[in-house]
Amino acid sequence: MNNQEHIDKMTEEALNSVDGVQRATAKPYLFTRLTARMERPTESAWENAGRFIARPVVVVAGLCTVIAINALIIVFNNNNTSSSNNTVAEQQATPDEFSNTVATLYDIENNNEP
Repeated sequence: MNNQEHIDKMTEEALNSVDGVQRATAKPYLFTRLTARMERPTESAWENAGRFIARPVVVVAGLCTVIAINALIIVFNNNNTSSSNNTVAEQQATPDEFSNTVATLYDIENNNEP
């Protein structure tokens, strides 16, 4: 009996919980906005482009392309820098005729002290 009374009590509480419920109302001009959107003949080019770019396949392909280009640049620059380092070392090994001449602001040529 106790179990049946508990079930009846819960049923009454559930039925009484909807006593103060009112009908839901939509925001103003919702119907107008919906009909205007449905009656619009075509989508703009920007909407089509945005929809295409937002696809996961396009995003992943773009990221893979950027990563591949970066990797190629790094690989080819490493090959070129090793040969350019040799030429720089050869250029530094040659004698420079101006290497002994250093012009500074602190050189005093005429020191006339009394």
